[in-house]
This record gives sequence, C-alpha cells and structure tokens, in this order.
Amino acid sequence: MNLKMIYEIFYPGRGKDQSSVWNGEIKYRSKKEFFEEIFPMELRWLNIKLWNDKARRSRFLKNIETEKNYVSALKNYILENPMVISRMENRCCQMLKNDISPHQMNEIFFQLTEQEKISFSLTLKKYLMCEEQDALKGQWGNVLTFLILYVIFSEEINQLYMPYLCRKEKTLAYSKESQEKYDSYLFQYEYPPDMSIYKPGEQITHTWVVKNVGKVPWEQRSFGCANPPDWLKKENKDLEIAGTVYPGDMVSLTVCFCAPAAPGHYVLHWKMKNNRGDLVFGDRIGLGLHFTVVEENGSIWNKNENNYRILDETHRTPATIPAGKVCEYNWIIENTGSVTWENYYCECINGDVWGYHKNELRIPMKKRIEPGEYVSIHIEFVTPPIEGSYKLVWRIMEKGRSVFPESRQLEVLLNLV
Repeated sequence: MNLKMIYEIFYPGRGKDQSSVWNGEIKYRSKKEFFEEIFPMELRWLNIKLWNDKARRSRFLKNIETEKNYVSALKNYILENPMVISRMENRCCQMLKNDISPHQMNEIFFQLTEQEKISFSLTLKKYLMCEEQDALKGQWGNVLTFLILYVIFSEEINQLYMPYLCRKEKTLAYSKESQEKYDSYLFQYEYPPDMSIYKPGEQITHTWVVKNVGKVPWEQRSFGCANPPDWLKKENKDLEIAGTVYPGDMVSLTVCFCAPAAPGHYVLHWKMKNNRGDLVFGDRIGLGLHFTVVEENGSIWNKNENNYRILDETHRTPATIPAGKVCEYNWIIENTGSVTWENYYCECINGDVWGYHKNELRIPMKKRIEPGEYVSIHIEFVTPPIEGSYKLVWRIMEKGRSVFPESRQLEVLLNLV
C-alpha cells in the first residue's frame, strides 16, 4: 500500500469501475492538492523541495523509501509534537465534510486491514472503532489520517499514536467546563526578532506578548519549558503569569539567561499550563525561541584591502507575510577593496534552527569578482511555518569561514502572520 492508493480510494480514476466512498458527487483534487490540504504546513515545510518538485513528489507518493531523510524527520517531528496528528485529523474532517458512505468506507478499511495484516494496540483500536462491533466510529478524518500515517510508518504506527492518544486523553480531562466556555490565546509580537545570533556566554533577553482572546480568565497559569536544557536558569523553566488575565487583556513574558558556551543552533519551547501543571492547549506549539551561538574566528580584517558596500537591496514581499510562504530577496553589492574575490559565496548562518539544509541557503557567486565589480545575490526560501518576528543573517563566506567580521552581514527581517 502506498500514498497514491490512499488518494485513489477517494478519487479513483474516472474510467475505473469502483464504487465511490462519497455520498454525493466527487469534487476532484490533484494528488498535490489532496495531500497539501491534509498535511499541516510545518510537515510539508520539513521538505519543501519534495512538495514543489512534481517528479520527486510523484516518486514519494508511490514509494516513500525514496525520501528516507524526510520520513525520519517527519517521524521525529510527530513524536516531539504529537498533537500535530490532531491538526491533520481536523484538516481531513474539513475536506471530507462527513460526505462519506459509512458502508463503503468500512468495507474498504477492513479489507485493507486484512490485506495489510494491520495489528492495532487496544488503545488505538478503541480510538478508531466501536467497542461493541467491528465498525469504524464514523470520524472519517481520523480514519484518513490513520491510513496516511500507516502507509508512511507501518512498523511504528502504534508507537506513533501512543503519545498522541495519551496527550489527548490528558487534555480532554482538563477542565471540561472551562473548555466549553472557550479558552484561547493569540500571539501578538516578540522582541528582539527570533533566530538572533549570540556569542558564547552573551546574555539573551527575549520577550513575548500574548493576548487572552477566549472567554475564560487566566488564573495561576504559567508557560513551562518543554525538555529544558541543564544550562537554562530555573526561573526561566516556568514563566509564571502574575495575577489574573481577563479576556481581552495582554500579558508579556520574558526570559533572561546566558547563551551556552558551545557554538550551535538551539531551540526552546514554552507551553501554557494550569495550576495543576496540566497542558491547557495541547495542540498549540507555544512560545518558541530559536537562536544560534557563533564563536567568531578572530581573523584580522583590513577594510582597505577587502571590503564591500551594498548598492541596492530589494524584496518582493510585503512588510508582513504569511508563515510558510516563499520569500524572495535581492542584494547588489560592490567589491570596494583591492582584493579579488575568488570562490566566495553567500550563506545563511542561522538557518539550521529551522532545519534548512546548507545547500538551500547557500548562494553561489561569480568565481572571480574583481575590485570595483558588483554582483547580484538573489535568495529564495520558504519562511518559517509559525507566526512571529525573525531575523535571518547571511554572510559572505570562503571555504566554510566568514570572510568579513560579524558586523558585516546581510540581514532579512521577517514579520510573519
């Protein structure tokens, strides 16, 4: 079984003599549209090239082994963020809109179960099927999500669902009365921009502002850091929300700590908890902090011999752009020194915090750029999948090291909504 077969259950070829799983008329979608409607942006973003390359995407739909790196990254992401399964289920429900024939869907599902010899854990079986009879519960979004995840992770399917179902049960148990009254928050802004660059031991101060957009006052709540590292200060592991935050009010939360000594890329997340320590919004990613620690090489730079100036910079995106969209930027720079640039290139030095591959954000330049000559640097990338303010930093490099000091860098500021 492959992903192409899952697609064909709902959209069989027009010439095929196969009973439709739909009650009404089929609204056809291409395979790309079908899976883009199902996969949340952050899952597609893990390998945006796959989704944008028709031939590569087609190979993946027929044989997932062609993209082992993506499958591995996808599994790790789902295990770390199990509630993304809930987002997939919701998207599937919106697409199917309960226009599915129960009889036909049950017949196909159990036929596949027998054919593939699928082994369900008791918890997963209870989640998908009625206890009294061997029949699906009729939550077709859940069924479609399961089929897709099974195709990709046939051997780990029960393990994959285990943290999700555990988290789901815990979230449902939390204050059902409050949930019925509608409880929610909305990210407002943060400063400084995320993805900033620091030196080892440098102090990091970061603030987020969120708004209570629900109908439930927040009392004795906090944002707890998921998997906090040892070097994070105790007071930053749990950010207490002082007093009561009423609907419509905003609250700011700040962390202040020293950057780790080891150079590298770091990612931290804080999620809201109630006074019992239970997650309030289990399906929300929470407040994220992504930063890079860089140890400068301390090389001597002579601005008279080797330097550049930016003649022009243009971007083809508005001041605010949607998260997970393609962004284009262009610089025109001039070699104002006396040194000929040979095999220089431009590279984003903090893109790894969002999983960019170096080759994706490494922009080649002309092999030789003489003094007085100018060169155009054009970048195109997919913005991070979560709203917020970000700063991506590019530097001109040679053989893996920065040619110019830290003050000489090209920056792209993003305000994602």
